[in-house]
This record gives sequence, C-alpha cells and structure tokens, in this order.
Amino acid sequence: DLVFCWQGKFYLLDYKSNWLGEDGRAYNSTAMTMSMAEHRYDLQYQLYTLALHRYLGHRLTDYDYQRHFGGVIYLFLRGIDANYPGNGVFLTPPTTINSRIR
Repeated sequence: DLVFCWQGKFYLLDYKSNWLGEDGRAYNSTAMTMSMAEHRYDLQYQLYTLALHRYLGHRLTDYDYQRHFGGVIYLFLRGIDANYPGNGVFLTPPTTINSRIR
C-alpha cells in the first residue's frame, strides 16, 4: 500500500493480486467492481480514506478534503496489460467523508 502526492493531491494506492481471469481482458471495470464488492474493499478504502483525512488534517494547516484528496487507486496487478489499456486499474474519488465517522 502507498500514499503519494501528485499535483498537489494525495492518493491512496493499494496493490491487489486477485485472480479474475487469464489475461488483462478479464480485469475490466465490471469485473473489478464485482471483486471490490465481494471482498469488501469498499469498506477498506473508506477506512484508509478516513485515516489519511485525519492525518492530513493534522499535518497541513490549510487542509481541505476536496482540494487535497485525489482518490483511491486499486491496482489489480494481474490485470495490468498493455494490450488492454486501463484494465486492472480501479480508481475511485470518494466525494465526501461520512460526517458521522469524522
């Protein structure tokens, strides 16, 4: 897992080695979305997002979620394939932090 800053925004990146099929073609948006739900990675990225949100709130004096948070990226490593550009990359920019868990 990795947190990085690119062009002024912070991103969470998580590497996954899930088997979704024989080649990059199997790692399309629909298949990755199903895998995300099946393994509850949606809950995982919400928790990671909350942790990073709290950390940045303490570290950056002018921190603003909308301005500084870029999103969460899941790289399904088996699906990264030059023959299928974009497959294997699941990007979600959570638009808000649940106010009940801040």
